[in-house]
Amino acid sequence: MTNIHKWFRLFAVLILLGGSVLFCFAHGKTSAPENKSAHKKSLAPAATLRLYVLDGGKLLFDDPTEYGLTKAQVAETNMAVPVFLIVHPHGALLWDTGLGDDLIGRPVSEITLYGYGQVVTTTVASQLAAIGYTPNKIKYLAISHMHFDHVGNANDYAASIWLVQTPEWNSVFGPGADVDTKRFNELRNSKTIKLTGDYDVFGDGTVVIKSTPGHTPGHQCLFLKLGKTGPVVLGGDLYHYPAERTYGKMPPEEAVAGGTAASRAAMDQFLKKTGATLWIQHDLILWRTLKKSPDYYD
Repeated sequence: MTNIHKWFRLFAVLILLGGSVLFCFAHGKTSAPENKSAHKKSLAPAATLRLYVLDGGKLLFDDPTEYGLTKAQVAETNMAVPVFLIVHPHGALLWDTGLGDDLIGRPVSEITLYGYGQVVTTTVASQLAAIGYTPNKIKYLAISHMHFDHVGNANDYAASIWLVQTPEWNSVFGPGADVDTKRFNELRNSKTIKLTGDYDVFGDGTVVIKSTPGHTPGHQCLFLKLGKTGPVVLGGDLYHYPAERTYGKMPPEEAVAGGTAASRAAMDQFLKKTGATLWIQHDLILWRTLKKSPDYYD
């Protein structure tokens, strides 16, 4: 074989090898081991989280001394009673349930409770239905605590999975409990996850229940990591009025017990760490500024 033929064959082999390499790169094939972890499905990013603000009624109240405040210190003594729907790619969570759809249109004089006048002008059920959420589409129910203005429609969502702090469950259903359970009695038989502290609902850090005992034995708040809006904490009754934060006040019996003060201090640290904004749920002035369903925060 002549040198010319040898060089020709070597050139042809190089051409074939080069083509094969190009083909492999073009089709994503290499000799490196396959990275199987790259094919695992991951949870959707926080930007897909949605927060709907619903109207659960209003409380007419004019005695802020119950919260350690004077009337001069409180800009608005009446209270909002919001309900929140949190929609995550892996399910929906209803946070608090309002005063009660059955109170709609009833005179305040007939339904004043513990000195709080109850006003309901629209049903929670109709607001949820308007955005496509019937009770069977709500995976989780979480209530900040079991006081009357947060559990008004709880029985309607008894088919959901109830997320409740163990001390709170015991305070209403445990031995020796002396509480009117009419508004939430059906939760007794709900599928229930009893909590003993903070709980990451969907396992991705975007919806986290924060244990904040004091106002009740198992009071809890809700942290939401919203992609565009930024992090928010739904405060339950950790505070009732912004003035409580301004002046360092709280219901006198809670001040003596110490639990609320400890939970507030822990929440302040959490807010600093996360940069979250605290929404005081009963703050009627804040309520007026919030976008209402069918609009939402994301």
